[in-house]
Amino acid sequence: MKQLTEKDLIAAIWGGAVLGGGGGADPKAGYRLGKAALDEGQVLLASVDDLDPQDTVVTASLVGSPKAGGMGPDLSHYVEAFRLLEKVAGITAKAVNTNECGGLATVNGWYQASKLGVPVVDAPCNGRAHPTGVMGSIGLHKDKSYVSKQAAVGHNARLYVEGGLGEASAMVRALSGSEGLVAVARNPVTAAYLKHNGASGAISMCIGLGMAMADSIQNRLGFDPLTTECVADVSKFDTEERLSGYLAANAAATFLKGVLLSAGTVGHVDIEVKGGFDVGEVSILSNNSQQGRQEVVRLTFMNEYLTCDVGSHTLFSFPDLIAVIDVNTAWPVSSANIREGMEVVVIGTSYENLILGEGMYDSELYKPLEEAVGRQFEAPARRYIP
Repeated sequence: MKQLTEKDLIAAIWGGAVLGGGGGADPKAGYRLGKAALDEGQVLLASVDDLDPQDTVVTASLVGSPKAGGMGPDLSHYVEAFRLLEKVAGITAKAVNTNECGGLATVNGWYQASKLGVPVVDAPCNGRAHPTGVMGSIGLHKDKSYVSKQAAVGHNARLYVEGGLGEASAMVRALSGSEGLVAVARNPVTAAYLKHNGASGAISMCIGLGMAMADSIQNRLGFDPLTTECVADVSKFDTEERLSGYLAANAAATFLKGVLLSAGTVGHVDIEVKGGFDVGEVSILSNNSQQGRQEVVRLTFMNEYLTCDVGSHTLFSFPDLIAVIDVNTAWPVSSANIREGMEVVVIGTSYENLILGEGMYDSELYKPLEEAVGRQFEAPARRYIP
């Protein structure tokens, strides 16, 4: 097991925000949650092999619309969801898992683990952020005998539900419709099950990605961006205006074996909250002009950026990763916070360069995305035969 530090925390939320791909919640909230965990006591990161195969692992997640949910739940809500689940379901969590990677999502579970006195397991349900809860269900939706147990806590209400995975998730999503974002503890499984269906090593990947961006900036500009003052915005220390943003974007693309697609200015942004999701489209007017014509990059999103088109060509499509980085702050911009006039860099990489959980391999789970943005998606081939 590894004891996590504050530098690990900042690297985790920075790299996690990139792997959030437009979702994964607010890194400022992630920093506050992770720092509270470190202040509470030690936070240990365990590989799934450090656990007994029969240990119960409970997943921490956030459900709802980041645009409607503001900075998210209070600290107490995260722990209360676990306490409620343990009490009503009659279980004891031996480790805490996170649902996905993101600016907050990567560290969602650290505070709960520190309060419960158990480790965080380095096997998120998915190694990137995803729109729907069932995509983070690590294949449990295919087991018709599995009874989903979920507890959700918001500012004004709390909920415990048991039932089919889809039905239970729908009730939690309904609560988030009035709350914005709710803290959730859900879907207890054994460590053995998680090992075969989760995204083992994805938290370490977030930390490594954050460290790579930090090293690139420190080597060129001479300051350490893994400090409290640089969370979500390094511009105050950037002596060469906006260079840090390009350095971070290039380092992220290199680390992820992807490409730096375009640099430009955000044009039209169309966003609405539908069914608890931020859904819409954004256009980026690229600086890469050809024959005097300005290239337009179009992204669709359902919380996460789902497609990236240049002209009539689709360059990346979910579960490929598309990330938008603000050149001024050097941090990723979520779909909920992207605004006209922002200067950004778009990067992308194939899903093959990510660590995906089992939910990414089921084509049925892509239908809500297709309905939301009017595009077709193809689930990757399975990474293994169960």
